[in-house]
Amino acid sequence: MSTIMRVKIRNAYQQIKTAEHLFEQGLTALSTALKTIGECEDIALDDSLGNLPTCSTPVTDHRRAHRMGRVPKIERDPELQAFILARVDRLTFTQLAKEVAEHFPSERQVKKSAIHQWWSRQNS
Repeated sequence: MSTIMRVKIRNAYQQIKTAEHLFEQGLTALSTALKTIGECEDIALDDSLGNLPTCSTPVTDHRRAHRMGRVPKIERDPELQAFILARVDRLTFTQLAKEVAEHFPSERQVKKSAIHQWWSRQNS
């Protein structure tokens, strides 16, 4: 192997060692920064939660009964609701759904599962 080749290999080896050292320093700096950010985040969260005002308004029945989504069709239609209430003690949910279908137009009709779900909520 020529002398020039040996010099080039030694230089390349030295460059790799220098790069390895710089990489290790960078990794240490990143680890330290990550730890510092975590500590700052914890402090900021504790401070922001501690400064929130307390709520003196009592919990209301409205909020306890709040449900996501649309209001059931039966609750939006007082006539349909009265119709169901007048028959719910004498008919099955299947029979009740059939009577609703005979008495109301299609956009106001409800199936037995909707009647059952509504009735269950009323009695819980």
